Amino acid sequence: QLPSFLGFCLCALACGGCRTADSSGPPAIASVVIRGNTPGQISSVTTEVFRENGYTPAGKRPWDLVFEKKAGALSNLAYGDWPGDTPMWTRVKVLLFPVGEATYRVQCAAYYVRDKGGTTEEELKMSKMRRGAYQKLLDEVARRFTRPSS
Repeated sequence: QLPSFLGFCLCALACGGCRTADSSGPPAIASVVIRGNTPGQISSVTTEVFRENGYTPAGKRPWDLVFEKKAGALSNLAYGDWPGDTPMWTRVKVLLFPVGEATYRVQCAAYYVRDKGGTTEEELKMSKMRRGAYQKLLDEVARRFTRPSS
């Protein structure tokens, strides 16, 4: 029995392989790379940009930010329930990943949210067709860190 158990374990290791946990987070709809700043600085500027664009922070850790705002009428029509029901929301999850020394990739995933805060809350992943609006927000974050040469 011991040889067959050892054989099973070796087979499981060979088939399963050895890999680290995936650190890329949810599939990104937009991303930028920012050099020479800390996660705290990047988080602060990201929060500022999203607030200026109508989003409310819904969670904050230096590496993981969440922003929300009510979805527009077309989104409610396309993804919501019947008129008069709870409105749809837009939720954006922004994650920071170190990619080098003092270099971070800032990426976001965007969702429509049904029944926000309710027992049947549901996140619907946005298609990459909506990428442009979120890429503009992250580009603005990156732009605020660029310094003109003197």
